[in-house]
This record gives sequence, structure tokens and C-alpha cells, in this order.
Amino acid sequence: MNMAEDWQSRISGYLDDELDPADREAFERRLEVDGDLARELEALRALRQVTGGMSLREFPDRIWERYWDGTYNRLERRVGWLLFSAGSAVLLAGGLYEAALALLRDTAGPWWIRAAVGALCGGTAILFVSVVRERLFMRRRDPYREVER
Repeated sequence: MNMAEDWQSRISGYLDDELDPADREAFERRLEVDGDLARELEALRALRQVTGGMSLREFPDRIWERYWDGTYNRLERRVGWLLFSAGSAVLLAGGLYEAALALLRDTAGPWWIRAAVGALCGGTAILFVSVVRERLFMRRRDPYREVER
């Protein structure tokens, strides 16, 4: 890195007040003799001032309501989550199954480890089925289902 690039790389630190006192003093001395560096600093200050006052405008609620009223928009989000959840569940179940098989085939290990792995896999499967059944039950009976934000 040449010397000009080194000074240019310190401009942000100078603007953010992140330079230690010795570096800050050296940078200010360099600004006095390097007009290009001083102009670039002023340009960045102006840019920071303009962008600092900007903020993102939120969409009005009516636009979001119109967006979510579309069948396609609701469907794509649900299908996306459904596929993501199904893929995750299959990978998790497959991984647990393969781990259980590997440990159960290993007859050299203690029996209690194989029993614990079997209990863990069985418990995970039962809990998964229980949560899915509960969610399906609650979805049909949710009193707040039609409430809009």
C-alpha cells in the first residue's frame, strides 16, 4: 500500500472519531498539505450529512393489506415454509435414524448407550408427532384466526 492509499484509508476513522490522538494529529497535518485529501474529506462529510438525514419510509398498511389479500402471495409463503419445514424434518429424522443405526450396530459399546440412543430417538419422534397434532388441533379451533393486525 502506498502512502496516499494509507491516508485515504484513514478518512473514515477520522470522520468516525476512531483514530488515536497521535494518528489524528498526523492526519490533520497531512490535510494541511494535501489538497486532494482535504477535498475528499469534505466530499465524504457532505455525503455523510446528506445520507445521515435520510430514512426509509414504511409502506402504508393499506398497501400491505392489498398485497396479502392476493392468493398467490399467501400461497407462496405457505408453500415455502411447508417445503422448508418438511425438508428440515426429513433431514433431522434421517440423521437421527442413521445415528441410531450406527450406534445400534456397534456391539462393542456399552448396552446402556444403545438403549439411551433408542430412547432419545423414540422420544424425539413421539414429541414431534405430538407437536404436529397439537398445531393441527389449534389451527382448526383458533378463535383469533380471522383477526387482522
